[in-house]
Amino acid sequence: MLMKTATPAPATLAQLHHLLDAGVALSPTYRGRLSNHLPMAQQALLELGASAARLQAWTEAYEAHLEPRVCARPASVAVDRDLGRPDSEPAWQAHFASRIALTGSAATLREALPLLLPGAGAIAFHGLIRAGHAVLAGHEGELATGLAHWAAHFLPLPTTADGPRLELADWLHALRQLPRPAYPAGSLITDRMEAWGHTPDFAAVAGRLRHGPDTLRELALLAARTYAATGNFTVLHLLTGSHALVVLEPWWPAPELARGFSVAAAAGLLASGAELALTLDRPPSRPWPALIAAACEQDDAHVIKLTHAAWRLGRRWPDPAWRRAVERAIPF
Repeated sequence: MLMKTATPAPATLAQLHHLLDAGVALSPTYRGRLSNHLPMAQQALLELGASAARLQAWTEAYEAHLEPRVCARPASVAVDRDLGRPDSEPAWQAHFASRIALTGSAATLREALPLLLPGAGAIAFHGLIRAGHAVLAGHEGELATGLAHWAAHFLPLPTTADGPRLELADWLHALRQLPRPAYPAGSLITDRMEAWGHTPDFAAVAGRLRHGPDTLRELALLAARTYAATGNFTVLHLLTGSHALVVLEPWWPAPELARGFSVAAAAGLLASGAELALTLDRPPSRPWPALIAAACEQDDAHVIKLTHAAWRLGRRWPDPAWRRAVERAIPF
């Protein structure tokens, strides 16, 4: 008689919250300036349907790369002084935790986003992305930490309102005409984005993308199609950042896409050095269930987050590009 194999118990929201509570002891960055992806990937694994055992095992393996949070007595936040100061992160965390306790998560997001969206590319979009995953997790402590990560690493990029608005293809063409700045090989994404932001004429071009109701979808699909064609690591962050902004849409300060995001997207696309793709290289060949199951077995947090973001974006804006992007990240 054949014995039936027990189906692994699924991860639960209670398990995720327990892990997020424990993650407070870990630093938001490691090895100097790399973002801690643990809470983001944990939430993604839960929503993708990972088992409880897999979520626990993945957590224990990833934690080995992280560093303990440095205990510091947080001072009061002064926006003019502390926005974009990495050493102010404990103060920002205390600030947002206090605001959430006083007014709730929704009101805090409505208050925070007008301040933070002009620096949407902060720490390679990871402040934005971490806040988005925190909202999906429904965890107030993680939301305070995500917003603090964004504020402490805030990355404003210069832009002007001069000149006519450009359609996407014309905007991309204008960006490609900008002179490439010098930066060392192996520079972090943030450093390359900042370097591009300070090149001549960046400010005059980056903010001129014509915004409409479909702009965020167009930018996200551009990222998906370009990643599908190139596998470019920097472009991956624009896709997951676009998804995070979709998650935060109920609390946007205005109905239209914030100009700060498209400016950050311009810097990210330029920093990627990728050949941009407005069309899909080829149709996808694997169905979502197979891709999601494969993603849950991946060790790379970026692959897990990409799959989660693409899957969710595909449910909002059906298009084959989302599956094709995930196929690029998870080869046969």
